Amino acid sequence: MTDAKNDYDDAEDTSVDDDEAKAAEKGATDADSTVSDADLAEAETLTVTAKNKQRQALEDEVAEFLARGGKITEVPPDESADDL
Repeated sequence: MTDAKNDYDDAEDTSVDDDEAKAAEKGATDADSTVSDADLAEAETLTVTAKNKQRQALEDEVAEFLARGGKITEVPPDESADDL
């Protein structure tokens, strides 16, 4: 097994815009959450190794999707996906 390093491991982005800072200070409410209680409980019990394995599986799936011609569209936080 190789010790692959991801882009998000390389450097920390220290720039935070005002909206991100306000959202972090405010925190998420229960109404904002899309994670079920069962998913949260499962995530809290996973080991670091298990989380890394899931992370790698997700990266592999995304790579396969992009290789098949898939496209990822990033929606700015102040817009709705319906507006696209």
